Amino acid sequence: MTRPSNVQGLEDYDLVTLGAALGMCEVDLLTLSPARPRASIASKTHDGVTYLTGHIDFDVRGSLTVPDEACMLVYLHETGERSWCQGVSVESEMGVTLLRGTPTDFMFERGTRFTLVVAPYARFRSRFMASDHADVDMAAQRLRLFSVTSEHLKRAYRQIRERVHEAEDKAFGPVEDLLDEHIRVALGSSSEERPVASRGRRAHYQVMRRAERFMRANLRRDIYSQELCQAAGASERGLRYAFDDLLGIPPNRYLAMLRLCTAHRSLVTAEAGRRSVKSVALSCGMWDLSRFAEKYRSVFGEQPRETLIRSVPADDLAAAEEFEGW
Repeated sequence: MTRPSNVQGLEDYDLVTLGAALGMCEVDLLTLSPARPRASIASKTHDGVTYLTGHIDFDVRGSLTVPDEACMLVYLHETGERSWCQGVSVESEMGVTLLRGTPTDFMFERGTRFTLVVAPYARFRSRFMASDHADVDMAAQRLRLFSVTSEHLKRAYRQIRERVHEAEDKAFGPVEDLLDEHIRVALGSSSEERPVASRGRRAHYQVMRRAERFMRANLRRDIYSQELCQAAGASERGLRYAFDDLLGIPPNRYLAMLRLCTAHRSLVTAEAGRRSVKSVALSCGMWDLSRFAEKYRSVFGEQPRETLIRSVPADDLAAAEEFEGW
């Protein structure tokens, strides 16, 4: 179980800025918690490698894609029992390897602490070849998710976490040493040390993903339970079980959070004069603007217009909202 989070060092984040902390990676985040997203993120770059450590103080559903020229090593110092990656449950002291171009779905519970390393793919491949394994792609499943049983590798990730938080800008050790140990432990892990999803969990994951895709494709309009079940290929009870298993909230609550987080992203990234609060709300299927503003404030701690003001110059904002009539 995740221990109660320590609020020291946590800051309020908008989801776009939090996702951008991963730099070149394509990231989409959605909060499942009813309070403003808070996190502690710190990073340093050395010799072309980014070292980042974080503490997430909210339940987060997300997807991440590593670009073709990079790879990502992840170590979970601490996480909760509901956390998962690609539908497979993950635990504290697990490692994850995300190779170039790999899209990854995840859900992490509040209190998750992690360290990640983004390195050039060419350097990872070079160290992999030196380990006497001919093909990275053939070993992708063994590399992807594994329990870290090596005290040496655990210590290496703890030291990275400490070094990132140090005030002095000290050099990190050669990333090749970390790559060698990460690859060695991943490939040497037994089947018991590489978690897999049960048949029921895999079915729940597919149901949830189909329902989620339908929600995103039809966000502008009302979505009814019957058509959502049809799109997901599940009964109403089966759909509810899948969402409870993977996300801990019912489908209608997830849809509401998806609408709010999509609106939040649109407001944060609004182009000057191109969007208004009204147009964003309507594009996400929220027709009652007062109710939208109330729910938005309860989750993000501010009014929608306050988010937009930070993204759009005042003159352009006034002109856009005068045109929209709100």
